[in-house]
Amino acid sequence: MTADRDPLPPLPRPVRGVFVRHVMQTACPGDFAFVWLDAEPGPAGTGVEVVDDLPDTCPQPDEPLPAEYRRAFATGVRDGMERLGNGGSPYAVRIVLRDARWHEVDSNARSFEAAGRYAAAEVLACVREGREPSTVGRGARPDRPVPTMPGDRRPGNR
Repeated sequence: MTADRDPLPPLPRPVRGVFVRHVMQTACPGDFAFVWLDAEPGPAGTGVEVVDDLPDTCPQPDEPLPAEYRRAFATGVRDGMERLGNGGSPYAVRIVLRDARWHEVDSNARSFEAAGRYAAAEVLACVREGREPSTVGRGARPDRPVPTMPGDRRPGNR
């Protein structure tokens, strides 16, 4: 945010249950990243904050999401918000990474960065269009319901 720009308004409403399915298998390794996230209004004047509330382990390969993938996801979200906001995020937003799946061979930082860009675009589209999220990403199946998070620990989802 530059000094000549007004403080960012908070995201107008929460967008919960965003699911990104980024899968591309053309060679080995491919791209593989599944992420579930929520977007919350951030404090006015702030930019994009990305935090995680991940379970201790991911369903497969039953280990925590590597820090490298978390950082790449955050980079992708920020990049997506900046691209779609004409050089800066249009809102102060807090992205909470709730769960993820990764693959020992096909996942990489590039996969999670792409997932972050898809997530940013979906959050902004949901706000702009006044709708609930649908499945997004390369290899996404938008005609199917958003799958339940494997480690969903939110109240009422245990």
